[in-house]
Amino acid sequence: MRALTLAVGLCLLLAGGAIAKDEAPPAMSEEAMMKAYMDAAAPGEPHAMLAKGAGTWNATVKSWQDPSGEPMVSTGTETSSMIFGGRYLESHFTGSMMGMPYEGRGMMGYDNGKKKYVGTWLDSMGTGIMSYEGDYDPKSKQIVCHGSYVDPVMGMEMPCRLVSHMISDDQHVFEMWGPSPMGSGEVKWMEISYTRAK
Repeated sequence: MRALTLAVGLCLLLAGGAIAKDEAPPAMSEEAMMKAYMDAAAPGEPHAMLAKGAGTWNATVKSWQDPSGEPMVSTGTETSSMIFGGRYLESHFTGSMMGMPYEGRGMMGYDNGKKKYVGTWLDSMGTGIMSYEGDYDPKSKQIVCHGSYVDPVMGMEMPCRLVSHMISDDQHVFEMWGPSPMGSGEVKWMEISYTRAK
């Protein structure tokens, strides 16, 4: 709590300097500013939803190089835990991909300021860090995010759509979609089915 108070105090000091240079500072008391920072830092219902993903999961991975063909199938294990007082879900995946050992790490949270789910992913098959953000769709019960990565074949940034669906406390599915190699539309690149390890 002391560290959070110090951090908020530093933010207030920096914000005060920024306001001093601004022609139209907002009419807000120091107490109101402190409350705004504290509210932005407080875990809420979206973070509780992320916490359902904590634990150890057995994963079955399907990936498609040709969207009209059969997927390549592999398996893995993912261990996830909430960190920093329930603010972020940190995940560590180990398994195989395309016949090679594979390891990945992800971080997902909910940004109270943006009111968006946010996350990053990095793995042993690249040197970049993918970032993404999105929203929860209550009708489909899915978190749908959009991000991008640099395709090493095309040499250009490519968009992708990431869908997380919590089926039950013990099952969830992750899908990754991207541009069709045929030049129009969107195709599924990857699907990971998770079952909680007993």
